[in-house]
Order: sequence, then C-alpha cells, then structure tokens
Amino acid sequence: MREKITRQAILQVSEEIVNQEGYESLTLAKLAKVLKIKTPSLYNHISNLNDLRNELAVHALKQLSHQIMMSAVGKAGDVALKSIGLADIHFMSENPGLYDAMLRAPDPQNEEIEKISSEIISMLLRVLEPYHLSEEHAIHIIRGLRALSHGFNTLERRGGFNMNVPLEDSISVAFDTFIKGMITTLKK
Repeated sequence: MREKITRQAILQVSEEIVNQEGYESLTLAKLAKVLKIKTPSLYNHISNLNDLRNELAVHALKQLSHQIMMSAVGKAGDVALKSIGLADIHFMSENPGLYDAMLRAPDPQNEEIEKISSEIISMLLRVLEPYHLSEEHAIHIIRGLRALSHGFNTLERRGGFNMNVPLEDSISVAFDTFIKGMITTLKK
C-alpha cells in the first residue's frame, strides 16, 4: 500500500527536488512522478505550482530563521553577527534550492512570507541594538551581511575559489573586516 499523500509529504519531496536538481526543476509533473501519483491528484492538496513555490519559500524562511536564531544564542556583538553570517552561508550551501525558493517566491507580498521575513529582520535588529545605530544604518549592515553571505556562497557553488588558501579563512577575514568597518563607519 502506498503512503498517504499529505501537504507535508508534497513539501518534503519538493524540497528534495529543488535542493538536488534546482529550483526550475520543480514541476507538478515531476513531483507527481516522484510521489507515484497522477498530476491531477496534487490539486487535492495544492492550488497550483505558484502556491507550492510560495509554501516552499515560507518553509525555507522558517528554516533560515531557526538557523539564524540558533547561531546567535549566547553570543553578542561582532561574534553574534559573524555567527549569523556563517549560519546564512551554511543554510545556502546545504539548501541551494530552498535558498532560491526564498529569493524567487512567486508572491513576495504573501502574508506569511512577509511575516517571517520581518521576524528575521527584527531578530537581526535586536542583535545590532548594543551598537546604538539608527534603524537605517542597522539595515545597511543587515543588507551587507546578506550580500557577503550570498557572494561567498554563489562563488563557491560555481567553483570560484580555486586558490590554495582555505576558504573558511577568507570568509572569516571578510566578515571580521566588514563588521568592524561598517560598525566604525556608521557609528560616526
């Protein structure tokens, strides 16, 4: 007897497809084939592919939020910021398809996507509170950390770091330099 198909099972298989084969590989036909059901049966659980992709983005944001929170627990200041950046890179490299799902959600104004995204920003703003920055300056730092994480992950995934220097050391130096530089510059 075949396992009962649930929305959770659909989400899990979708996650596997996007992480292993890429975001664009997720189609309802492929999903149905992996689940060993006919494509129309999926409509008992989801409205359409965009609905599924939005749900995948929500799922990805929840996972990222949890990883960010866990990386910052018990840490403060520069150490917390660096831990968050490293957690971001780790999430991206372990979940490339989910990361793409977050960036390419069909409806970024989806209430749940906006809610979780706002919670992540609020969490990061709390980590930055001890620096006494304006909210605008704190947002600059958050964007910079995200861009740094994205850049390292993207270049690594595409084979852009082939020198005989440990990548982890480069990441560490880049985060330390960025954090110290941004904090010093924006506190003036």
